Amino acid sequence: MILELLLGGAAWLGAEYLKEGHTDKQRLDRIFRKCGLYIKYNQKEDTPKLLRTKKASDHTEYVYRLPEGLTFTDFKKKKEAIETSLNGSKEGFKLTNIKNVDVNKGLKQNIKRITNGETYKKEVLLSYDTTLKVKIYNHPLTEYLPYENNCKDWAVPIGVSRDKEIKHDFDKVMHMVVAGTTRYGKSIFLKTAITTLISNQPDNALFTLIDLKGGLTFSRYSKCPQIQGIASDAEEALERLEAINVQMDGVMSYLKEGGYENVQEAGIKARHFVVIDEGAELAPGIEKDKELKQIKNQCEVILSRIARIGGALGYRLIYATQTPYSEVLNHNIKQNCDAKLCFKLQTDKASEVVLGEGITDAAHLPFIKGRGVYLTDRKYIVQTPMIENDYIEGVVEHASKNSRISQ
Repeated sequence: MILELLLGGAAWLGAEYLKEGHTDKQRLDRIFRKCGLYIKYNQKEDTPKLLRTKKASDHTEYVYRLPEGLTFTDFKKKKEAIETSLNGSKEGFKLTNIKNVDVNKGLKQNIKRITNGETYKKEVLLSYDTTLKVKIYNHPLTEYLPYENNCKDWAVPIGVSRDKEIKHDFDKVMHMVVAGTTRYGKSIFLKTAITTLISNQPDNALFTLIDLKGGLTFSRYSKCPQIQGIASDAEEALERLEAINVQMDGVMSYLKEGGYENVQEAGIKARHFVVIDEGAELAPGIEKDKELKQIKNQCEVILSRIARIGGALGYRLIYATQTPYSEVLNHNIKQNCDAKLCFKLQTDKASEVVLGEGITDAAHLPFIKGRGVYLTDRKYIVQTPMIENDYIEGVVEHASKNSRISQ
């Protein structure tokens, strides 16, 4: 008898729930109107028209035709409002909650079990390809992704997005800027990239590491034969960069003599990665001391040259900073680094300095370690992997014993 009453009550509650406009489709219609995402024309209102709905195991996709006069940019600007509004109220009724019914409990208690529902964070992904696609995910993107080395050649793991696992291939997109507030994933990613490349290319990967935070970030790699040098201040950085500058001249002469366009055509397997952790410490624009300013200016000139012509010569630049201001991030370096990985930043302006004008996503990332924006020809919100120090030490030990590179 109790079960029959509950099922009958559940059916009634479900009808009332739909009538009151609590489904995501109904809420989207309401949110679009409240956000001004419609067009007034000839005293009529033209709103986005739902064309179809597609359900998947982890999300529902709503596909809309946009009215004339609205653009995808209009919706991107309101993404935060759309997501916040969808999460603005508790799920009051779910038919799946009928499984919570306990016939040994009273009617009042079981109705409470059905109607309380579950509060969880929905996430929204917007895209456009002749139609607007609104994907509403039932649960948020994972906040922790363990490191796995499933990369080959010169690729390193970037992480996972809502749609796919993402890798970065340094033989296709050769230079990268990495930015983000301290303790949100920047240095972890640098170690992930270095460790992966040492593991996968033990005989071909070379590194010059410029660690301007006291030399602590890269200390575990100091005995690795792949490491050509580690600099911990501006003077040491200039010494290392001047050596690279001379090496680049030698490679260029070799390629010219052989009539080759780049190291790939010449069959040169080695790739030399120049990794900077905290580029602000090399920025001459914010240096007061005249002598140090001159040293940093020379460093910046060489780094700009690596970014401009180093790719064809087998040199790769990974330039990381936690203070991405225009005075810190040199224009030539930024423009020639076609990949950007940006973790949490404090302001829209800082995000735009790294990612480009109008791209403020990094300022609106949640306060989750490893959550970032990866940008090449496309943009992804990603959760980057967490690599453990024990794993790094194992790779370093193996490389030290087995690499054919002489230190």
